[in-house]
Amino acid sequence: MNGIKSCFRFLINTNILASFCVSSLALSSELLFYSSNYQISKFVFFATLFTYNFQRIVRIKKGIAHKRKQWTLNNLNLVYSLIVIGTIGSFYHFFLFNRNTQILIFITGIVSILYPLGLRKIPFCKIFIISFTWTISTMILLISENNILINTNTYLHLISRFLFVLAITIPFDIRDIKYDHVKLKTIPIIVGITKAKAIAIIALFALQLVSTYQFLNYNLNFGYFIAIILACLFSAIIIRKSEERKSDFFFSFWVESLSIVFYLFLAITTLFF
Repeated sequence: MNGIKSCFRFLINTNILASFCVSSLALSSELLFYSSNYQISKFVFFATLFTYNFQRIVRIKKGIAHKRKQWTLNNLNLVYSLIVIGTIGSFYHFFLFNRNTQILIFITGIVSILYPLGLRKIPFCKIFIISFTWTISTMILLISENNILINTNTYLHLISRFLFVLAITIPFDIRDIKYDHVKLKTIPIIVGITKAKAIAIIALFALQLVSTYQFLNYNLNFGYFIAIILACLFSAIIIRKSEERKSDFFFSFWVESLSIVFYLFLAITTLFF
């Protein structure tokens, strides 16, 4: 059991788990749009591996408190190696995409690099920047690369993705209250932990309403509809349990893995519907 937990700790500390989570959301978009492009999910994996480790190094170099600061300092060679791997993997796939997709990647790349350098300090913007970049990375890149028709249903999918990412990001702001300066103006700092969790659950409820509308008016697959409802309910349970006193493992594994859970629910329903 300790060996398994140590393995998960390694995946968490190296941001490999986070990379799988973001690429899982990209794969879920392929299911929802019935349009495959594994180059997108592979690019997202490597880009996340680079971005998350790069941001951690920047925060530590700037002297900003971080829950994994000591682990990072003890494993700098490994972290820098992961940044290199992420860079190589990202650039390899980048040149396989069309021009419009490359422009989108360039925009999100600039935002991701500037995020630890100052963007995250803009009041009220932190969670919306994350939700915005994740929505582009896990859905809009696929729409662009596969030339998916943009219509009302497409916009509804984008709204749903934004709401889901916003909801599952709030628990991390709850965890980071002791690290985030009050000037960051994160949702938990502004309204408190209880109301912040309520906002996250309201976002999930809104997502379910959007999905219900798609099911009734845009032929959203019944299995996917049920999967989305179940994923939202499971996510709401985890979010309700989110407290500042919870262990880092709770947030870094259970909350982080909600993206994988979302994909798994969708994938499982393909076996029955």
